[in-house]
Amino acid sequence: MTQFRSPRALARGYGASGAGTGAFFWERLTAAALIGLGAVLLVQLVCLSAGGVSLDEARAWLAAPTTGGLMLVFFLIAMINAYLCSRVLIEDYIHVPAQSLLALIGLLVVAVGLGSVATVSVLRVMFGQ
Repeated sequence: MTQFRSPRALARGYGASGAGTGAFFWERLTAAALIGLGAVLLVQLVCLSAGGVSLDEARAWLAAPTTGGLMLVFFLIAMINAYLCSRVLIEDYIHVPAQSLLALIGLLVVAVGLGSVATVSVLRVMFGQ
């Protein structure tokens, strides 16, 4: 019976869902933000470690509002970018719906967990606990 269906009818339902451009845009935006933030933090770390630094000096550097804020934003954007890019891979390459759903839930739990741990860690150093 499929021999009487047109190629367009056979392809219907397999096309883009209309949400691909938004995901593409946010992946690229977070990647660009990571490049900028990573470069700034890398330059600061190189300048900090040039003369040898003690643990107390490193804590003081991270406790500064600007540096700590940049580090927080860097970690959060890194987790968002990792989630978005990994989600696309899961959606593209896992074709069993139950496995895809479990993988997406696991990915979300891991991304939120790592983001939370990074945020709490930086905030503890910033506020001296």
